[in-house]
Amino acid sequence: MNDTNKHIEDNVTYQNVGTISGGTLNDIKPEQRSNALRGAQLLAKALQAEGIDVLFGYPGGANLEIFDVLREFDIRCIRTEHEQGAVHAAQGYARVTGKAGVCLATSGPGATNLVTGIADANSDSTPIVAITGNVPSHLLGKNAFQEVDIVAITKPITKKNYLVDKVNEIPEVVREAFALATGNRPGPVLIDIPKDIQQHYPRDPEGNYTPPRIPAIIEQSHTTIGGMTENQLEAACDMISKSARPVIYAGGGIVSANCTDALLQLAEKLQCPITNTIMGHGISPPDHPLSLHILGMHGSKYANVAINEADLVLALGVRFDDRVTGNVDAFIPKGKIIHIDIDRNELNKNKSVTLPICADVKVALQQLIEQAQANDTTPWLNYLSQLRQQYPFTIPSHNKLSPQFAINLLSDITQGDAIISLGVGQHQMWAMQHYHSRQTHSFLSSSGFGTMGYGLPAALGAKIACPERMVIDIDGDGSLNMTIHELATCHRFGIGVKVVVINNQWLGMVRQWQDMIYDKHRSSSDLSDPTNIKGKDKSEIYPNFLKIAEGYGVRAERITTKEELASAYERMLANPDEPYLLDLIVEREENVYPMIPAGGTYKDIIMSDTR
Repeated sequence: MNDTNKHIEDNVTYQNVGTISGGTLNDIKPEQRSNALRGAQLLAKALQAEGIDVLFGYPGGANLEIFDVLREFDIRCIRTEHEQGAVHAAQGYARVTGKAGVCLATSGPGATNLVTGIADANSDSTPIVAITGNVPSHLLGKNAFQEVDIVAITKPITKKNYLVDKVNEIPEVVREAFALATGNRPGPVLIDIPKDIQQHYPRDPEGNYTPPRIPAIIEQSHTTIGGMTENQLEAACDMISKSARPVIYAGGGIVSANCTDALLQLAEKLQCPITNTIMGHGISPPDHPLSLHILGMHGSKYANVAINEADLVLALGVRFDDRVTGNVDAFIPKGKIIHIDIDRNELNKNKSVTLPICADVKVALQQLIEQAQANDTTPWLNYLSQLRQQYPFTIPSHNKLSPQFAINLLSDITQGDAIISLGVGQHQMWAMQHYHSRQTHSFLSSSGFGTMGYGLPAALGAKIACPERMVIDIDGDGSLNMTIHELATCHRFGIGVKVVVINNQWLGMVRQWQDMIYDKHRSSSDLSDPTNIKGKDKSEIYPNFLKIAEGYGVRAERITTKEELASAYERMLANPDEPYLLDLIVEREENVYPMIPAGGTYKDIIMSDTR
């Protein structure tokens, strides 16, 4: 095995079990042939041992051996229309289950089509295992047909990746890959398997078949990261006891660690308000008196004021990304910061903090619940309560169909209990503000990487994982157009994803920035049909998503007024197992507010078009 990417966070080490790459069935003694498993079968059996019964993929010459044996091991493949759809579907599956999602691609362009999704999973700490076939071993490095060094390409965006060069390594590689993908800070792992390794059988120098161990056994190089040290806990508790204006700043690490209940318990004990990142959507109930909702560039004004005027910030499972901090030097200008994260590389990376702690946030929260003592925060909470009332997220009062109204109504009708998937753009920010998720693992967003086209394939992966739940992709017309072909996957496999298109005929966020920063030079952001004459009716909306959906066998309808919307939602949601597209023609030039300009501070926040 070519161990190409030994990451600092690896919690396991590979244990070598053989030296012979493999042979054909004719190389194996006749009495051993009936029970012999070749490489592709070993892979499928190893996946089965990890509890994998479904994966997402696309067949091609270099992975047909694997596709050929999946049925033998009761593994279902959801064949998407594009490999990017497969990796995003694996992400969606992982985000709602907490388990590793699996995607499978062929060599060359099949493998490189996974790269965007792998990078996305790396940015948002999503556990996936990407498996690629490659050309036979003797052709590696010779520019063979559809050959690419996918191991080298993905090295910077995976926790670890493997080029398997011996058949009997496969079970150990798979076992380690899943342990790494889901362990400590989750993330993507890639396994690249040349075609001859898929075809061959493990054998010893005499030709004897040597069955590998399944499930495989891997050595632990060190124990999983635990809680705070005694000194760290004492220091944290001392800072908390002296704080009159504390804020909890919580992110995706809380979701990954499944410790929302502990977070709320600590907040209530300390009477400390909570604000969260988009990756932490659903951490606190939207109507909880301590909830400050989303912070950052398009977050609430009261959350941004709170964190910047706090005297103590408990940063839990976050990375101080630029969309939250703005001008990082001016972010939290006077408050002390306790930063707890399982990835020590995040500590003091973007923001220097008072007390950096590498620990399992779930264990650390329990330690704080047991030992931390609150100061009186009543004046602070009263002040923030007034800000919440003064600066709520607003819905336009005009009678036209606005994106904010549409998303808020969907939240009310579903009672915040649906799984929401998102594309990237203005609709993503409006959904962040106006869809009130009541649980975690239910708001799927390409947050750190901002991948347009993420919404639909991630939604179908989520629906495969949770068929009993309502799954809705809230998408923009620009973002949806990048992966709309995955409607075919929904139809083919009966995946009941609902698609709500916030259709404004623009790359809306691009147009907003162009208007605000580039003197309204709207270069390449208009999505409408350039042959249309101004003033034509709504039937001229371009492209015609209704016809596209019809072509893929998916029911669809278009809504243009507020009055029509509630009944349209009822029709869309009537059958949770039926894919459905609802094209909402909204106000074309609605802008997303609040907005902190890039590189600005909370004092630069813009609340409306009139500033």
